[in-house]
Amino acid sequence: MTETIRTLTRGLSVLKILNETGGAPCQVIATELGLSRPTVYRILVTLVDCGLVSADDDKVYRPTLETHALGNGLTDKAWAVWSAIPEMIKLQKEVLWTCEIATFEDYAMVRRDSTHLVNPFRIEIREFDDRQRSMLTSALGRAYLAFCPKREAEHILAHLGRFGDPIDPEADVGPRTQAALQLVREQGYALEQRIAYPYATCIAAPIRYGERVLACINIAWIARAIELPKALESFLPALKRAQAAIESSLERDSPP
Repeated sequence: MTETIRTLTRGLSVLKILNETGGAPCQVIATELGLSRPTVYRILVTLVDCGLVSADDDKVYRPTLETHALGNGLTDKAWAVWSAIPEMIKLQKEVLWTCEIATFEDYAMVRRDSTHLVNPFRIEIREFDDRQRSMLTSALGRAYLAFCPKREAEHILAHLGRFGDPIDPEADVGPRTQAALQLVREQGYALEQRIAYPYATCIAAPIRYGERVLACINIAWIARAIELPKALESFLPALKRAQAAIESSLERDSPP
């Protein structure tokens, strides 16, 4: 193997790790690939110069939009959202409450679409319709962490443990975090009960494609309007049907 091809192979391996983890420091990449830190650093500098990777003040390297566009990262997320919208509309008509879809970006779940405006039982938009949701305390975030690949979840939790939750500064990664995520995996959905106004309750489920989680969908309602046991009895089967329909659509429409 020539030195040029070896360097290209190593560069692609670095990009693969960054895409899988969402971002990592140089030493973590070097350890994963079994390469020296100076070698990986030179590769990262080249990728930064090419616009494929960015570095923050803490020297954590992340793939840019240009990198996502080369592969399926960004396309897959958009594909999942587009596939989900018809099922979200059906779901909202069935449950009557707000339904949302969100994807993982920059250590938070970012709302991509919502049936909020057609919800006849609308939750106060200024208090509820925030664009970003916490990975640790929102149903969307916990559904993602519980079902995404193990290494990705470990990286996200390590980052949040070190730098804190950017959306919910009072949340932390502690001894009960893994137990909470295991419960989500066993139940097949994540639950969020807001203890501050507007006292909304949410249940969320992942949208999976292969081993990846491309997005998460949820149903949100006003807690005082429907008691939790009755809401779960009514809403959870509908959420599961929507989840299955979206995942089936992704499998059916996947490229050959």
